[in-house]
Amino acid sequence: MQPPQSLNTITLAALHSRITRILPAQIRSCVEQLTDEQLWWRPNEQTNSVGNLVLHVSGSMRHYLCRGVGGIDYTRDRPAEFAERGPIPRQQLLGTFDETISQAEQILSGFDTSRFLNPTDEPDYVPTIFDMIFNISIHLATHTGQIVYITKMLNAGSIDELWIKAHKGK
Repeated sequence: MQPPQSLNTITLAALHSRITRILPAQIRSCVEQLTDEQLWWRPNEQTNSVGNLVLHVSGSMRHYLCRGVGGIDYTRDRPAEFAERGPIPRQQLLGTFDETISQAEQILSGFDTSRFLNPTDEPDYVPTIFDMIFNISIHLATHTGQIVYITKMLNAGSIDELWIKAHKGK
């Protein structure tokens, strides 16, 4: 019989798995299914390509989680995340993403849940560390959904059962 866990512990575990395993597995699967041309395809100039979205979630996670929670030195260039037209080679794009996820894993693996209620350096946007980590998971999920949709649109049938596979770690 396992000892009872606190809500903080359960919450951190749920956020940790989504931020470092489940959602990144879906993004990686999509990026691997697309050609370099498809990674940078946009239906119009007001939308983002999969490549831009991968750069954006990487920049956002590094800014809010790695810098804001983990204290890693990072200066973000948010406009550059959207201005890039590529093609950044797939392996380089995935390298940036994987490095980000690795840093997130390191931070969340060693995170002390007693910090959940600590204030952030952006109190008008995300007042507590919990808000910041929760916001990161929602932001990542939103853009993962966009990446999945674009991938399904460009390669019908290429990522069937993606959600189930990501949860099972396959």
